[in-house]
Amino acid sequence: MEGVRPQSMATTIGSLSRLGLVDRHADPEDGRKQRVTLTDSGRERAEGDREARHAWLTRALEERCTERERQTVVEAMAVLERLIEP
Repeated sequence: MEGVRPQSMATTIGSLSRLGLVDRHADPEDGRKQRVTLTDSGRERAEGDREARHAWLTRALEERCTERERQTVVEAMAVLERLIEP
């Protein structure tokens, strides 16, 4: 769907697996496929990354934008949320 070649994805998943961030299991319905799930470490890492991005954005908005500009961002986010809703 994202246009990523299977070989490229296999390399990426292999690296994540070696780091202990994901587990791979055979698909019970199609042995040619694998199901990939986050490990506890992977979930912690993803959450930490998300928190770091949130902190960066919050800091950048506070330091570089006026209150009106921050309000514009909030309004734009509301519009984007409507676009992604089913």
